[in-house]
Amino acid sequence: MKRVRKQILFFICIISLISCKKEVREGWDDTLSTGLVRIACDENFKALMDSEIRVFEARNPGATILPVYTTEVEAIRLLTQDSVRFALVTRDLTVKEQQQLKEHALKSQKHIIGFEGIALISNKSNENTEISLSDLRKIIKGELTEWSQINPKSSLGTIRVLFENKESGVLRYIADSVAQQKKLTSSNLYALNDHSEVVEKVLQMPNALGIISANELNNSVQLVSIDGYLPYAGDIMQENYPLWRPVYVLLTDPKSGLPSGLSIFLAREIGQMILMKFGLLPVTDPQNRDVMIKDEYPN
Repeated sequence: MKRVRKQILFFICIISLISCKKEVREGWDDTLSTGLVRIACDENFKALMDSEIRVFEARNPGATILPVYTTEVEAIRLLTQDSVRFALVTRDLTVKEQQQLKEHALKSQKHIIGFEGIALISNKSNENTEISLSDLRKIIKGELTEWSQINPKSSLGTIRVLFENKESGVLRYIADSVAQQKKLTSSNLYALNDHSEVVEKVLQMPNALGIISANELNNSVQLVSIDGYLPYAGDIMQENYPLWRPVYVLLTDPKSGLPSGLSIFLAREIGQMILMKFGLLPVTDPQNRDVMIKDEYPN
């Protein structure tokens, strides 16, 4: 029986920011519900954040959020260089990045707002619609290179694995948590420009295996299951689908201004319901019950 634990609800920590005494920087006049701020967001979550911002601004007419959609690497760089006070990404800061913040006299706070699956996609002509986690790891490491090594009846030839770009959070996740290598060296791995190009190439290449953020799926391609399970919230919650990642809000907001207000919104009922609409597993369900989730990545 797999071990599980209840994730601590990080929005409690966010709400506590309201009452904390913070340093106020000159020129910052935004509040929890008013003002204009720029935020950074992993481009994998553009559609999600566009919806969250639209609803947040509708509920707070005095607020204007200007999102910068970019790679995970760049979103964190903007945060550590004090160019933004809010970054939505899928990992915590490293020790080196925390030190960079200290150089700007800043402290970071992290809050998990949900969990997302990583999706495997293929051309609809590919009859290999299921793969094991073990075989996926071997493909990423270059130990399996032909579709016939997975299915002896397959005539598709070489497996071409397609990612969004070299600075994407999806590629980092696959390297760290699946291959468990800092550097991927297989010659069958290709980093493209964005998820749209990955989908386009999968539509053109019957032998391609695309790996993208699950909230960016569309019906033009087919999902490849892992050991019979798909990257949906239910399979993640039940510990069946192995490829999932936390979605973090990273804050450097010493005056508890608009970035903190947006964080609170994302952690509360309406923000969490929007997460569910985009296929993510929220920290809480609409009745505010704790979500059960594994506390480690697959080995």
